[in-house]
Amino acid sequence: MTCISQYMLVGRFSLTVFLAAWLASCSGDPSFHPDNVLRLELGLGDRDQVHRIVIRGGDREHAEPSETVVASGSYVEFVTGDWLVHEIVFELDSLSIAARTFLERTDQVASPPLITQDSRYVVHFSDGPPGRYPFLLEGSGAPGRGVVVVEAGP
Repeated sequence: MTCISQYMLVGRFSLTVFLAAWLASCSGDPSFHPDNVLRLELGLGDRDQVHRIVIRGGDREHAEPSETVVASGSYVEFVTGDWLVHEIVFELDSLSIAARTFLERTDQVASPPLITQDSRYVVHFSDGPPGRYPFLLEGSGAPGRGVVVVEAGP
């Protein structure tokens, strides 16, 4: 093998590794990819980031995780983990004026009652201003709380 062909082989290999890494980074973290239901119902793809919060009841309503950090443009999917009734309501008096206006304009202030296991409420922070979005969990137990933190997008 000549010296030139060795350099070409190394160059092609390096280019292949670079392209594979670049393509993987373009599609984002696979753990935040939408599932098949969101792909079919909302038309989401691998470039969309979906952060999942599981809601459960009992003596007290609780969210897992209780704090979720997302980039502007991401989706947050609230999913019920039991058969109890749940509702998610963003606390308007605790939001900035811009965040409150955003949620009201996009009609995402509160979920409908989520009455079966695996019910979903999806919030799209498409143009959501950065900041804290505290929410209240209401249902059959004592109210619970959580927060979505929206960071400025890339």
